[in-house]
Amino acid sequence: MSPQMLLLLTVLSPALATSQHRLKVPCKMVGKEALCQGLGLLQVPAMLLADIETLDLSGNQLRSVLASPLDFYTSLRHLDLSANEISFLQPGVFQALPQLQHLNLAHNRLAAGTALSAGSLSPLPHVTSLDLSGNSLYSGLLEQLLGEAPHLHSLSLAENSLTRLGRRTFRGLPALERLDLHSNVLMDIEDGAFEALPRLAHLNLSRNSLTCISDFSLPQLQVLDLSCNSIEAFQTAPEPPAEYQLTWLDLRENRLLQLPDLAALPKLLYLNMSNNLIRLPAGPPQGGEASPAPSQGWPAWPPGGSPGWNSSSQPLSQLLNLDLSYNEIELVPGGFLEHLASLRFLNLSRNCLRAFEAGHAGSLPLLVLLDLSHNALEALELGARALGSLRTLLLQDNALRSLPPYTFAGLASLQRLNLQGNRVSPCGGPAEPAPPGCVAFSGISSLRVLNLVDNEMGTLRAGAFLRTPLTELDLSANPGLEVATGALAGLEASLEVLALQGNGLAVLQVDLPCFSCLKRLNLAGNRLSHLPAWTQAVSLEVLDLRNNSFSLLPGSAMGGLEPSLRRLYLQGNPLSCCGNGWLAAQLHQGRVDVDATQGLICRFGSQEEVSLSHVRPEDCEKGGLKNVNLIIILTFTLLLAIVLTTLATCCCVRRQRFNQQYKA
Repeated sequence: MSPQMLLLLTVLSPALATSQHRLKVPCKMVGKEALCQGLGLLQVPAMLLADIETLDLSGNQLRSVLASPLDFYTSLRHLDLSANEISFLQPGVFQALPQLQHLNLAHNRLAAGTALSAGSLSPLPHVTSLDLSGNSLYSGLLEQLLGEAPHLHSLSLAENSLTRLGRRTFRGLPALERLDLHSNVLMDIEDGAFEALPRLAHLNLSRNSLTCISDFSLPQLQVLDLSCNSIEAFQTAPEPPAEYQLTWLDLRENRLLQLPDLAALPKLLYLNMSNNLIRLPAGPPQGGEASPAPSQGWPAWPPGGSPGWNSSSQPLSQLLNLDLSYNEIELVPGGFLEHLASLRFLNLSRNCLRAFEAGHAGSLPLLVLLDLSHNALEALELGARALGSLRTLLLQDNALRSLPPYTFAGLASLQRLNLQGNRVSPCGGPAEPAPPGCVAFSGISSLRVLNLVDNEMGTLRAGAFLRTPLTELDLSANPGLEVATGALAGLEASLEVLALQGNGLAVLQVDLPCFSCLKRLNLAGNRLSHLPAWTQAVSLEVLDLRNNSFSLLPGSAMGGLEPSLRRLYLQGNPLSCCGNGWLAAQLHQGRVDVDATQGLICRFGSQEEVSLSHVRPEDCEKGGLKNVNLIIILTFTLLLAIVLTTLATCCCVRRQRFNQQYKA
């Protein structure tokens, strides 16, 4: 072999070996991304492309991270080492990655590393996002682990074992904007713990063991999550260094006994205090003067204003969402909601309310949704010009019975009304006599969805919904309900969903084929055996007839449904196997999806039940021939019996005559 050839082989051999080794690396390459997740790797791959910008090593079995070979990938911007078993980081291991911006070390074993030294993560000169969640980190170790990261914007320390935050915990992170500390065991936050974070805007302290927030003084903070702690009091600093910028405050699932004084938070948009122990007082202290000390679990009540609300500056005037559900509120005091001029969503469900009033003109002018469900409401007063923007009113599961007739008529924008589980009785049309305590649902031009389930209604009177273009109406679970002729008059051109389930109806006095827009009809749980005939095409797509008394669904009555019907529920009816040609055609041709086809049963006369899907046309024909033969046999037997009886009678008469002649 020539010397030139030997020299060429010497030069090419390392390159060939490197190329072959790269081919053995199981990582998937997508552009400049190396995707190596879940491959069971024990160390960082050494022979990937040098210019990769993203390296995903999550879900492997790495136990340590060393400078080599990681320093080979100097262009790395995203490094994901989450869900490994890393317990050792070589000091300064990430210093050789000058372009690194996003580092994920979540769900490893950093706290178990005996060789973990101070500043193992530092310096991180260009990293903007760091995730250390799920590493069982404790407070002392965290202060050793974190070092200088001057450009870090987002830090997650969630799901660790932190119990305390000190003044030095976050030193070296001057640019931090987002800090996630949820699901730790934090019990103490030292004064000034966040002073080193002048740009902090989002702070998550949920699911810890905090009991009190006193002298809250983070004016730059915009979002604060304190949910799922044991907080009994929340107080802002009496003299904050600057105006508070807080717009989002979550205090749900704590142990608050009173509403905190939030007058110092004028930019608050979202406030959630659900699942606490809050009670509201019935009124201000006697004499109308401000009380220096909390009264009945309530902060100071300024003169002429609501408790804890400075009427002169109109605090919380920008609030959009207020959630006070799952508390112990028995009464909303007068004036409590007066200054919430921007409020869109108010949730007072699952309290102990017995009455609610929004009677003043202009009350809550922008409110879109009001949830008063699951209380003990007996009285409801809604002013004629109040709640002008209200679209959804939830009143289910209360004790409403006798309301003013036009309680809902003044809600000009109301679209959805849920009254399930009350004792509300609808009035009839304008020409019908109005029984005491009934509520008018006619003439509400904006209302589209009405739920009157389980209201113990006895009669639905004629014209109950005239000039109210409902698209959905649920009258289910009113046993013994009598639907008068014309009760649904006026809904023929608008109603799309109608439910009359579980009312025990034997006769349906509703001309269903006239409802041209009806798409879903629920008649389950009644005693119906006949339906009106749909002779013309309609829009009905879903028909529920379960648990009724239907034996036949003749094609003459159901033919008009074929173009639109998509699903038919028939379980629990005494269906006849023969005479249901229309239904059999749907089953065999698949034009309509009939529920539980395999379990749908029918009867051949008085014979035992069989699966309807197994019935063939010839089975009914055989059954018919058997019936004809049986009739012939019975007829012949009857005629033979008549002939024999006649002969016997004749013989008897002749014998009697013969005996009389013989005696003579």
